[in-house]
Amino acid sequence: MKLAAKILKIISILFVSVLVLLFSVSLIMQNKVAGILLKSLNNNFSTKIETGSYRLSLIKKFPKASVELKNVLVHSSPDFDRASFKGINTDTLLTAKSASIDFRTIDILRGAYTFTKISVRSGNLNLFTDTSGHDNYDISRNEDETDGAANVRLNLNRINLSDVAFVYNDLRVDLIIRGIFKEGRFKSKIRGNNIDFDGNSKMIFDLFQLGSTSIRQSIPADLEVGLNQNEKGTFFRKSTMRIENWDFVLTGFVASDNYLDLNVAADNIDISKITRFVPEKYNEAVSGYHPSGNLKFNWITKGKPTSTEDPHYDITFSLKNASIDYNRSDLKIDRFSFDGGFTNGTKNRPQTSAFNVTNFTARLGSSDYKGSFSVSDFTNPGAELVFKGKLLPAELREFLNLKNVSSAGGSIDLDLKFSGRPGKKDTYRFSDVFDLDSQSEVVFNSVGIKLENKQLDIRDATGRFLINESTTTDNFRLTLNKQSILFSGKFMNFPGWLTGNPVNLLGSATISASSFRPELFMDTSVENEEIGNGTAEQAPLTLPDDVNLDVDFRLDTLVYKTFDARNITGTVSVKPKMMNFRTFSMNSQKGRVSGNGLVVQNHDKSFISRGSFAVTEVDVNESFVTFHNFGQDFLKAENIAGSLSGNITLILPVDSLLNPDIRSITAEGKYTLTDGALIDFDPIKALSSFIELSELENIRFDKLENDFFIRNNVFYLPQMDIKSSAADLTVNGEHSFDNDYQYHVKMLLSEILSNKARRNRTFSDDFGEVQDDGLGRTSVFLKIDGMGEEVKVSYDMKAAGTQIRENLKKEKQTLKTIFNEEYGLYKKEPEPDQKKTSRPRFRIKWEGSDTTAAEKEPPVQRKESFLNRLFKKK
Repeated sequence: MKLAAKILKIISILFVSVLVLLFSVSLIMQNKVAGILLKSLNNNFSTKIETGSYRLSLIKKFPKASVELKNVLVHSSPDFDRASFKGINTDTLLTAKSASIDFRTIDILRGAYTFTKISVRSGNLNLFTDTSGHDNYDISRNEDETDGAANVRLNLNRINLSDVAFVYNDLRVDLIIRGIFKEGRFKSKIRGNNIDFDGNSKMIFDLFQLGSTSIRQSIPADLEVGLNQNEKGTFFRKSTMRIENWDFVLTGFVASDNYLDLNVAADNIDISKITRFVPEKYNEAVSGYHPSGNLKFNWITKGKPTSTEDPHYDITFSLKNASIDYNRSDLKIDRFSFDGGFTNGTKNRPQTSAFNVTNFTARLGSSDYKGSFSVSDFTNPGAELVFKGKLLPAELREFLNLKNVSSAGGSIDLDLKFSGRPGKKDTYRFSDVFDLDSQSEVVFNSVGIKLENKQLDIRDATGRFLINESTTTDNFRLTLNKQSILFSGKFMNFPGWLTGNPVNLLGSATISASSFRPELFMDTSVENEEIGNGTAEQAPLTLPDDVNLDVDFRLDTLVYKTFDARNITGTVSVKPKMMNFRTFSMNSQKGRVSGNGLVVQNHDKSFISRGSFAVTEVDVNESFVTFHNFGQDFLKAENIAGSLSGNITLILPVDSLLNPDIRSITAEGKYTLTDGALIDFDPIKALSSFIELSELENIRFDKLENDFFIRNNVFYLPQMDIKSSAADLTVNGEHSFDNDYQYHVKMLLSEILSNKARRNRTFSDDFGEVQDDGLGRTSVFLKIDGMGEEVKVSYDMKAAGTQIRENLKKEKQTLKTIFNEEYGLYKKEPEPDQKKTSRPRFRIKWEGSDTTAAEKEPPVQRKESFLNRLFKKK
């Protein structure tokens, strides 16, 4: 026992002594050893490696030694363009909170180190490649730059990565890949420029972004890598990346002169999990679909990329007998197959590139489809699309889960062929194919579609479209929002316009409809928060900005709010944001309206309209009712009656909902109102001080003719003579739409004192000055002022003075003529050209008046001069 205890004691002393010795050596040698190791690394790599604190341990991994490094930083290699990565710090290749380097303890005595293991924990790896193909991770160094360290053998038998995040950013293809190495074990043997590298790792990808398309999913993957890098290049032994049990196998090499000979192949891509890799903006749309089938894929790359030329690419892919189920429908796509490929051609340029999809077949529900698609020469593409099948809108709506389509029916036979070159442009879309030459036919068989929350309900659409150089249809019929429509036409650019391409629809058409109600085409919504009573806000009506059409139209009826018309015919030229009605006629308000007009939509979606119309026998009372008294409350429908004819030219602004801005209207015209009446009209009633009220309440007349003008919110009435059932008047004035007005009235005193006037009326004080018109008739001048409901009648001094001056001027000319003719007191002046007596601008025939007297001018009786009376024979 004593011997055993003595041996144990000796061993313990030796063990402690060794520990103390190793610990002491660690403290003594750590600066030297760490310096040698860092120098070796820096001498073997072209980039700089820095570290914070470090500690040599000869005990922790005995019999091996290790150096623990804290806050490790590896700079990026120098030969790449940092400036091209704007907003990104590209100075750092690798950062790690901790790292360790293991080597043999005896190497400390020999002074030559062989690394057996490097571990990196909790770090970030940044890999950048610029547009020229230079990268920040080229850490190899030429032998003549190693400062005598070329004989240092760097055998990394084991490299461990743990929780090291990475980013790969390649500007050549605008590609970003981001993820994390959870557990990685790699082996590397480095001797100068000769590197053998093998390993495997478990990874998680969380971002794949190519251009504007991105996939943000947590995707686990297993990576196995085997490569050798030497002075001739990098050679890949079978390297495999496994994602969702899909094996992507990489073989080939990248030569030192950047020549590529690589092949990536995958034979077992199960598309049942492919929806996980759909770009995020489509995630919700495809979430309910479940595909199945196997996709084969092979990508061969050969050649040397340069600044002017890519290597040669050949890509082939195929899918056989796949299917797609939708969890909300019994329908599915089956027999889904196609072959395809891409190549950049013999010259490895876009000019020789080609893409094709052939042998496409599929069945959706009860419909079979087949077709092909190809594109060649990507600088000036030539494309061809062939597609045939019977489209059933109801099945398509159900399978695609089109929530905004509430119902669909009928069938569409498609026989499409588009081919040609769309012309050079900066970017191309698939829809550009529909701008190409075509030999296609589309047949509608009682097709119906109704959109939810949209004012669009198409039913029983039946007819055929032939799509060649132009698109033609004859007697295509449908019911649109409960309105039967029949049209024929010839159009240019119709397929491209229909698919949303930036082209103008050109052509001509003939349209007839049983009825038209514009409000049925206005969308409704409740987006405005101010609408709290459950009523809906109408969306604005918008004219197209990509249409140039000449249309002959005929409508049996047109109804919009309180307006209705019948037998509407005309020709309209539709241009961007404009409709030019070249001819137009309709029956409305018991009469006929014809003419032409122009409607233009402004940037704020309001409209300005201009028109010239001929009106024949329109019921004026019904017009006032239809147009809500034209936005004023002075002269209302109940105040006026008669049949209106004449001509009118107007400019009328309306808002985006077709509500007219009456205050901004500009109009002029000439009208004739027959069998008319003014009923209970306030300005006329204001003359009750001179004529009995009962006679002013209902004034009727046979015929009234006049011009009118509307400008700046004011209605102007030129002077006209009126012979009414109540009194004979001469009237002119102006009336604003704010109900402020002023009328000037000239009345014959004889009318006031006749049996129509009140009895026992005195007038000399009430009327001020009166005037004899030279015919023994005395006139009174009155002015009617109104502001709202207040009406004031007063003597019109200004008008009376003007009349006296006009009469004196006439009398002076009369006297001059008499003296010259009878007594030769004035030199004879040449007689002016006799002007034809024009018809009066305004003529009014009143009910009950003497028609003959109204139509003939009274004879002018010239007064005898003073000399005549003096020398007149008794």
